[in-house]
Amino acid sequence: MNWKSTFKLSFLFIICVMFSSLSFSAKGSLEGYVGEDRTVISVTKVFDSAPTYPRNALRMGREGYVLIEFDVDTDGSVLDPYVVESEPTGVFERSAIKAVRKWLFSPPVYKDVSVKVNDVRARVTFALD
Repeated sequence: MNWKSTFKLSFLFIICVMFSSLSFSAKGSLEGYVGEDRTVISVTKVFDSAPTYPRNALRMGREGYVLIEFDVDTDGSVLDPYVVESEPTGVFERSAIKAVRKWLFSPPVYKDVSVKVNDVRARVTFALD
């Protein structure tokens, strides 16, 4: 492959990335649990990092989602994210986990005490527009 062909392919890839978009169904408030009685509490996302669309998925025109569960620490950071479900399997998980680790929530408070919120679930949807 000569340099012109390589340049054209690179240019097309960049254009595809520019016109692709990611949508998130995990905007704003999410819910998790606090304490042994598993009281439901809302946590509000104040920063999210968009996941990178995997190259192979982009090239093949694949779309999908990843359902991730994690805890929110007393400072609002994400703890121990893991994949609960994904479709298609093996395509978007790594990118979604990497992005969710960077999310930040308002520090959770319950009964005027800073708390850790358990079992928060977020669905990250990968879509090409």
